Amino acid sequence: MNVKMKYIDGWNRARHQNALKYNERLTVLPQIRTPLLRKGAFHIFHLYVIRTDKRDELADFLRSKEIDTGIHYPTALPFLQAYRYLNLKPSDFPVAGRYQGEILSLPMFPELSDGQIEYVGESIREFFK
Repeated sequence: MNVKMKYIDGWNRARHQNALKYNERLTVLPQIRTPLLRKGAFHIFHLYVIRTDKRDELADFLRSKEIDTGIHYPTALPFLQAYRYLNLKPSDFPVAGRYQGEILSLPMFPELSDGQIEYVGESIREFFK
């Protein structure tokens, strides 16, 4: 881990810049909700997660274009087995319930190239045409 620590700041800056590039390409699509950036904060984007009502169809389309996606945290916290004893209902957490079916992680790593980001953005725009 000590070896990696000397690179961590550069990696974090690269992830942040990659997220800004994704946002430039995707915020123009009304069918996509991109991560919000809070003024004065520096997000390192371990994951770059978008939301769309057509999550599964988009994931399949991107897979057909050889773009890997993920559905990280597919179950919202209130609906996990560990909380079942609380007898929670989806109506208790309507936003979490809706978002768990919309989230899709796009490729995100420090070495992601501008061309790769453009390809992902172009492919998403193609899907929604």
